[in-house]
Amino acid sequence: MSRQLTASVLLGHYLSAFTALGAPLFLPRILADLGSAAPTWSIGVLYVLPTLCTALAAPLWGRLADRHGCRLSLLRAHAGLAAGFLLAGFSPNLGVFTLALIVQGTFGGAMAASNAYLATQLAGESLSRALNLTQYSARLALLSGPVLVGLLASAGLGLEMYRYLAWLPLVAFLLVLPLPADAPRIPAQTADVQTSRDELPPDLLRLLAVQFLFSFAMVVTFPYFVPYGEALGIANDALIGLLYSLPHLVYLLALPWVQRRSGPLLPAGLALFALSNLLQFLRVPAELLFALRLLAGLGMLLCFVGLHRYLAALRRQGGAGRLFGWYDASGKWAGSAAGLVAGLACQHYGVAMPFLIACLAAFAALAVAHPLLTRSPETAP
Repeated sequence: MSRQLTASVLLGHYLSAFTALGAPLFLPRILADLGSAAPTWSIGVLYVLPTLCTALAAPLWGRLADRHGCRLSLLRAHAGLAAGFLLAGFSPNLGVFTLALIVQGTFGGAMAASNAYLATQLAGESLSRALNLTQYSARLALLSGPVLVGLLASAGLGLEMYRYLAWLPLVAFLLVLPLPADAPRIPAQTADVQTSRDELPPDLLRLLAVQFLFSFAMVVTFPYFVPYGEALGIANDALIGLLYSLPHLVYLLALPWVQRRSGPLLPAGLALFALSNLLQFLRVPAELLFALRLLAGLGMLLCFVGLHRYLAALRRQGGAGRLFGWYDASGKWAGSAAGLVAGLACQHYGVAMPFLIACLAAFAALAVAHPLLTRSPETAP
């Protein structure tokens, strides 16, 4: 049953992630279909708006999930994304479309909801592996979503593509509907027990800081990778796209091997990720960029697997909804901040500067994580 349950949750997460990650790339065309004379900067604001809303709402949804059940929260996430996309698909103007993006972000959040529900059904190494797989489905959606949605766009679909994409989270909703409900946390009868249950795990804030810094380091190099590749003399857009995607491909291909490894994967991953970004900042010859992107992918993979092992260990100490709500929110805040910092850095210091910032952020994450390493759950088989 656990395999069938995990497969249903992961497939549902992929469908929602595919929907959420595929459409934003074509925002300029969507705005044109709306006949909007919105300024260029508004594209960036609208791009991060759902992420900001998710960051704000995730802790609240996590608390409600602990009280009323994580499966119910997961159903809400899929239904909320579908509702937001339906509203976007029928938007008559920019105001309604903006409201649709707010609905997507505020009532969506399938990643945190999927992880929280899995944490109520699995434990230990099984949970750690499941968390690796939700990240796997996110990477797969990140690669396949823009490509397949791009085919819809090339076929002439604009705003109406949101109506078709809304069916995917609805299918995800139906996949989760027959799964067993988890038992909500029963309020304690005494104040002392209630206080004990409501306390966050002692290492959570430190882990959230590591997650924030790592997510920031990962995202800050995304927005301006195309002009960075062009500055290295790479004129082929397809090749730049391949180089951009290589770290995600490493995750997809190497995860089965890496998650069987024991030892301190998180510090090794942060060190490799920092090194790869430092070398990319130094603008090595374009011929070596392929190897550096593979190195970045390996570092990213080790970081994710290490972080998920810590999460699985903390799950035994606190409510799943709040834990994964705060964890997801920290990543969303990091992504939003990274987009802003990348724009300012490139404007003032050039397109290579985000890689130096990513290197420094990864080293900062390594320093913050150091106390965790002395009591690492990563050595567990």
